[in-house]
Amino acid sequence: MKRQLRARGQRGFNLPEVLIAMAVLGTVILSIITLFYLGRANVYSGKQMTRAASVTVHANEDINPIGATDLMTAFNITPTTTMSTSPAIAGATYANSIVRSTSACTSTVVSGVTTWTCGANDVGGYLARWKALLGSDRITNGNVTLVFMPRQITNGGTDPTQAGILNVRVVTEWKETRRNRSVVVDLVKYNRQQE
Repeated sequence: MKRQLRARGQRGFNLPEVLIAMAVLGTVILSIITLFYLGRANVYSGKQMTRAASVTVHANEDINPIGATDLMTAFNITPTTTMSTSPAIAGATYANSIVRSTSACTSTVVSGVTTWTCGANDVGGYLARWKALLGSDRITNGNVTLVFMPRQITNGGTDPTQAGILNVRVVTEWKETRRNRSVVVDLVKYNRQQE
């Protein structure tokens, strides 16, 4: 009788018990791996959002103290500049506006240093500076766009430099793996009478 008790105490697990234990363990491990993967994606997304918000605020701070006349000069907005009818930016359309964007910027790399040039509409060099802040290594396909919305143009004309009020919107857009993202900041309204 003592021999039978010893044999029962030394008996191992049977096959169904081992398979159930492996299935439970596999489910737990798969869940943990999924959490790490999703956590990594969220950290990356948060890093992109933080960088874009930083550049958007920087752009806002760069142009906020500039008067309407100097702002138009810095972005080559002249009496003959044609306003767009309804450009689409970050999913929104803007009627009767003027758009300046870093999307037209080109880069030159000399001795490992990247320099951006953004053409004739970047007289003040702001777009090139913001494109450099975005950095192609930091934000993939990132662009900063300024939307100028002249209001109360005198005599019902089309000269944007004669606007009584100039609203400016700064939009930073970029593409993540599965979706397009954007950060939007509205600047203080420029009132020509307060310059």
